[in-house]
Amino acid sequence: MIFKILMLLLIVAGLVYWIKHPRRVLQGATYAPARPRRPVFIALCIATAISVVAAILTALLWMGGVAGGVTGGGYHGEADFLLPVSGCLLALGVACAVAAFLKRRG
Repeated sequence: MIFKILMLLLIVAGLVYWIKHPRRVLQGATYAPARPRRPVFIALCIATAISVVAAILTALLWMGGVAGGVTGGGYHGEADFLLPVSGCLLALGVACAVAAFLKRRG
């Protein structure tokens, strides 16, 4: 499950890099780009947002699964795998956010 999510994040980051690829300045041109593009920074920001939203959604799904046991539905551990997935996604989001912060400064 986490491997699938990481692969989806990699595909999204690749698409963002492909779309936001920096343009090459032709030789002899007198103009220069107004500001350098930072596709890695943008890709990391998007990966952070996707990871954090996915972590929140999986935590909500886990809470919904556990709520059946609290209200008397008889919880038997069907959704126990969602909490570690949510934690991994949150850790991935924090790692991407730290990498984006470091990339912004450098």
